[in-house]
Amino acid sequence: MAIGRKSVKLLVIGLDGVSYEMLAGGPGRPSLLPRMREFFAGAVTRMSASIPEISAVSWSSFMTGTQPGEHGIFGFVDLAPGSYRYRFPDFRDLKAAPFFDELGTRHRRSVIINLPATYPARPVPGVLISGFVALDLERAVYPQRYLPMLRQAGYQVDVDAGKGRDKKAEFLADLNCSLKIRRQVADMLWQREEWDVFMFTVTGTDRLMHFLYDAYEDPDHELHDEVRSYYLEVDQAATSLLQRAAAREDVEVIALSDHGFGPIQSEVYLNPILARNGFFSLDGGEPKGLGGISESAKAFALDPSRLYVHGRGKYPRGSVAAADYERVRRDLRDLFAGYEVGGRRVIRRVFFKEELYRGGQLASAPDLVLLSEPGYDLKGGLEKTVEAARSHFTGMHCQDNAFLACRRPELVGEAPDIFGVKRLMYRLLAI
Repeated sequence: MAIGRKSVKLLVIGLDGVSYEMLAGGPGRPSLLPRMREFFAGAVTRMSASIPEISAVSWSSFMTGTQPGEHGIFGFVDLAPGSYRYRFPDFRDLKAAPFFDELGTRHRRSVIINLPATYPARPVPGVLISGFVALDLERAVYPQRYLPMLRQAGYQVDVDAGKGRDKKAEFLADLNCSLKIRRQVADMLWQREEWDVFMFTVTGTDRLMHFLYDAYEDPDHELHDEVRSYYLEVDQAATSLLQRAAAREDVEVIALSDHGFGPIQSEVYLNPILARNGFFSLDGGEPKGLGGISESAKAFALDPSRLYVHGRGKYPRGSVAAADYERVRRDLRDLFAGYEVGGRRVIRRVFFKEELYRGGQLASAPDLVLLSEPGYDLKGGLEKTVEAARSHFTGMHCQDNAFLACRRPELVGEAPDIFGVKRLMYRLLAI
């Protein structure tokens, strides 16, 4: 691509887990973000997320403009090659270049605040403050000169989401405090840094809806007003930056989410389903991971919706021969395509990996990926003894109701899904 007008800059607002309906509103349900809705004057479109519809995959797809077969991130947890040991992919595992690296080759600087799947932080052309999952603030900041300022401000990469289960008032207070500090940091970096792309991401929106989607939906819920109040604070923080950008002739703006959200009807546990149908078993003892998988197991599941054929030569106790691979995959597809809970269909579609992914990382992809019907939250559930149940979570990710907002609606067709947003960004930057 040729270098375009260097003076064009871009502000990106990322709102983790905010659905199209939460921003745009709908019948009987006002927008949770009314200032943003007004700012974009209705130029908000529904957008598809990645499959699986989880933040690590979607944000990696957004920042690289590629799908998992190219960037190599398929979930929050994987198995170390040739073992049953869990590992957590991070920024070092990303196999495709993020936009801020590419822009750096064009002598453009980015300020990236709280973007998930960017830990540990590494040298970038600009400033990077990693988003979750980040284990240590010291390793989440580049350049390091900003670390003392962040510590003094009380900056946290993430809140303690465990409080959302039984300390909801404290959980809400933490979310509001974290947002306030993150906003202060954004204001400071906006003024101090020379930048061509400025990205500000809020992840508390996702945290809140996992535990309090019921409070969002139910006006009579005791925490309904508190949930709306938090979103109004998010609205104010985002719109403050958007208006500041709009006051400058050289700054374009977009806003997006990495996936949508919806209510949970039931969690569905894949490994118990596999076990009941003869595909999965453990060799005694309580499950503490896949280390006890039996040699007779033909398949296993990893969160949130990924199925792996237990192939001979690929896994230490794998038993499925190469000649039987396709037959086992077809049997798994048939099992889940017809799976029901309480007489209701659970799986919208079963994908073979080749139907979703392409590229140099295809060999690392799950063999099958499931897309659920609305309301059914798919989990590996290795430790579960039932196939479906409710838990303390009331909201779940949705693949088809993320949002994209742009004041240049004629360009929105550039990004009907999360993979196309980088292309839209480059159009706005005149590259």
